[in-house]
Amino acid sequence: MDSYIFRRGKEISLRSRIAISGGFGLLVVAAVTAIFVAVSTGRAERWTAHSLEVRQAQAILFSLVQDAETGQRGYLLTGDIAYLRPFERAERRLSELEASLARLVADDPAQKARLAGLAGDIEKKMDELRRTVALRKAGDATGALAIVRSNEGRDLMLRIRAQSAAFDEAEARTLADRQASAARLRTVLIGLIVVALLIVALLGYLVATAARRHAGEILDQNKALLQEKENREQAEAMLRQAQKMEALGQLTGGVAHDFNNMLAIIVGNMDMMLRRLSEDETRLRSLAEAALTGANRAAALTRRLLAFSRLQPLDPKSVDVNKCVSGMSEMLRRSLGEHIAVETVLSGGLWRAFVDAPQLESAILNLAVNARDAMGERGRLTIETSNASLDASYAEQHVEVDPGQYVLIALTDTGSGMSPEVMSKAFEPFFTTKKVGEGTGLGLSQVHGFLKQSRGHIKIYSEVGVGTTVKLYLPRDTSAGAHGVEPARQSQKIVDRAAHTVLIVEDDPGVRSFVVSAARELGFGVIEADNAVVALERLEAHPQISILLTDVVMPGVTGRQLVDMALARRADLQVIYMTGYTRNAIVHNGMLDPGTHLLVKPFTLEELDRELLAIIAQ
Repeated sequence: MDSYIFRRGKEISLRSRIAISGGFGLLVVAAVTAIFVAVSTGRAERWTAHSLEVRQAQAILFSLVQDAETGQRGYLLTGDIAYLRPFERAERRLSELEASLARLVADDPAQKARLAGLAGDIEKKMDELRRTVALRKAGDATGALAIVRSNEGRDLMLRIRAQSAAFDEAEARTLADRQASAARLRTVLIGLIVVALLIVALLGYLVATAARRHAGEILDQNKALLQEKENREQAEAMLRQAQKMEALGQLTGGVAHDFNNMLAIIVGNMDMMLRRLSEDETRLRSLAEAALTGANRAAALTRRLLAFSRLQPLDPKSVDVNKCVSGMSEMLRRSLGEHIAVETVLSGGLWRAFVDAPQLESAILNLAVNARDAMGERGRLTIETSNASLDASYAEQHVEVDPGQYVLIALTDTGSGMSPEVMSKAFEPFFTTKKVGEGTGLGLSQVHGFLKQSRGHIKIYSEVGVGTTVKLYLPRDTSAGAHGVEPARQSQKIVDRAAHTVLIVEDDPGVRSFVVSAARELGFGVIEADNAVVALERLEAHPQISILLTDVVMPGVTGRQLVDMALARRADLQVIYMTGYTRNAIVHNGMLDPGTHLLVKPFTLEELDRELLAIIAQ
């Protein structure tokens, strides 16, 4: 018996030692893995965040120079000192921003050299702007405009744009390399965690075999490791969410370009098919109409993403907001249904707004549909207009709001209202309180993007169980003709389309095939080219070409560069751009360049015909 007890004691002692050793080994593996994961992942994430910060600072720097030029142009043309605010803001911030950017790229000799060249040209550009502004202030408008016409400023801006693009592309490559490195590192870390878990499992098996009384401790340690892994994944998810908003705009632009090219082929060819099908072919017409409807819904979703990301091309004009709202009233009543009462309260003496009218109508419709969904079976929607002013104290409390005069549209519903938590997320893309399939979560984010891009403001007031008021602050039109009457529409003249030849330039074969077929279907003469070099050759060889219809985003020479070269050869040439995505080519600060004609992909034959006839009628 004594020997048995001794043997049992030795066995228990041995099991205890095994259990203690296993437990100690488990703690060591867990601690080393956790420290390595935390240090390595943190370093990779810091480098990624650093590159994003560099790109954002460079984008702000370039935007300031553009704003300064825009303000200078406005001041030279109007003499209104208010136009100089962006120029003065750029003068205040450029040195500080360049210094901050220099600190950020201090560890990158190539980027430091690029920044030095960029900063030099920016200083030259600002000096050119200062000289013209000084001349204009001194009353020498002719001298100021002479400097502008010398193209000194344009050449500087082209160099700044090219240097900014090169700087951003270099940092993007660095960011891509860092993200790839981080991805590889995460793969290695996951492998290490898997190996660590296998070791833990083996230790757990040995400890459980040697002494079952230590099993609970081992399981607890395994759970701790799994919890640590889950915590790390949650931290990574939070980082991705923080970076998503900044990256979504760039991602949306690239996706929109390719996606809209594909949709242009689908929408255009389905539209042509419907035009050619006879009324008797009901089954084929039904299938074609269903396909066209789906493609148009996809195009609408892309437009909403561009609106949220503030990348849609806006064409703002002086707008009578009262006329816009009253013109929509009947359409809103039909859209919302008989159970929703629509009331409009239009203010007398309302200022004119400077805004893109079709996008404003789309925003009002979006908000009205949201109100209808919130009210359910019965309710009242009130749309009011008035003049409004936002002072400096309000602007300090709301980011991106400039103090000044605005035209206000307020939409008030008697719906269920929103809680503070819901209101805080209302403008986030894809956030919705509706059931699956009933909403995309892009309605309010689209309106928010449109207002910000238009230099306006949106504000929500809501109370649960009472209702919601959404206020749209539109920038007031302060131009000299803001109080004049709208020009009367010219009567439509009969146009001999065959007398006009269109040069169509598009690098995508599918899109080019559709546009060429559509223009011929409409009766125009057509010559096509797949790039800028061929287009210039065709322009020289065919003097009868009177209209240039070109894509904006093309490899090599862009559409904008092609237009500049074509107009240098043929000053009388009429130009129409077409694109699914525009950024700093024909759109600056979110607005179309003055006098620009643009077809947004996808488009139908009617839209193509309307744009061609409009440019012929000029």
